[in-house]
Amino acid sequence: MASILRRILSVRKPKKVLTRKDSITGRNHTFEVPYLSRLDGNQLQPGQSLIARGYVTGSEGFIVNLTSGPNVELDEEDVGELDDRLLALRVDLPKGKVFLNACINGQWGKQAFVKQSYKEGDEFDIRIRCFEKHFEIYVEHKLIANFKHYVPMSNISHIYVTGDVRLYAVSWEGKLYNMPYTADIPGNFYVGRKLFVSAIADAKPKDFSIDFFAGDDVPFRVCASFVQKKVLRSSEISGSATTPETTYEGKIKFPLKAKRSFDILVYAADDKFLVFFNDVLYCTFDHRIPAASIERLQINGDIQLIGVHIK
Repeated sequence: MASILRRILSVRKPKKVLTRKDSITGRNHTFEVPYLSRLDGNQLQPGQSLIARGYVTGSEGFIVNLTSGPNVELDEEDVGELDDRLLALRVDLPKGKVFLNACINGQWGKQAFVKQSYKEGDEFDIRIRCFEKHFEIYVEHKLIANFKHYVPMSNISHIYVTGDVRLYAVSWEGKLYNMPYTADIPGNFYVGRKLFVSAIADAKPKDFSIDFFAGDDVPFRVCASFVQKKVLRSSEISGSATTPETTYEGKIKFPLKAKRSFDILVYAADDKFLVFFNDVLYCTFDHRIPAASIERLQINGDIQLIGVHIK
């Protein structure tokens, strides 16, 4: 008997697809599916989010499943049943829909769907935020559905991705952060380091900011103003503040929207900071003092913080 999943998705060698790639963002490193990974450490906490990003390699579709174990696909030799799928998300390219369901003890629930068109070569960004009673599903940074749990989210142990895709990244991010968020930077923010921030803008946001501190000085501050539709960059050294810079790269003046998820990457280059929004270079800011003197950061404003880490 053919695999259940292989009846849904065609399985073939992925075609080579040209995509935007960047060594700083890491999107020049992809990996193949099927992808199966066990959650590390303790069980999921409310607010944690699964982020799966990559690009479509075929014309049928792909799935992202949160499961209660590693038994995710039946082959002819297998005996028994698949582990529970607490959330089964299936992207169907021919139908232009994202289907949502769950399968507990071999029984499927009521299927729901949302319209979403992808084609071969498209990049995708899917995020699943976990709460005690439901999942929030974000597709292309937009909330498309709230999906209630059939069983507690603590039963989730594995993430499984398969189908016509290659992946840039699959990761679990964050928890419920208190704002403002402040943290020391172990080893300081020297040249070559990267700050990754993932967040969701509030329904009626005014602004949010990321401040990098060196003692009492602020060598770099980036502030996104939803009111002005600008991203302002400045510094404050020895009590003297610089005039905010507002120039930007590319065609998009303001890359953020209310109620949408987003990613920011700040990279410390030799002579400047590079700021990326959703993997696209948006602006730069020249160093006022050595980046290696930066020892602390603070994030504040009208956002829900999903993840923050430094590499």
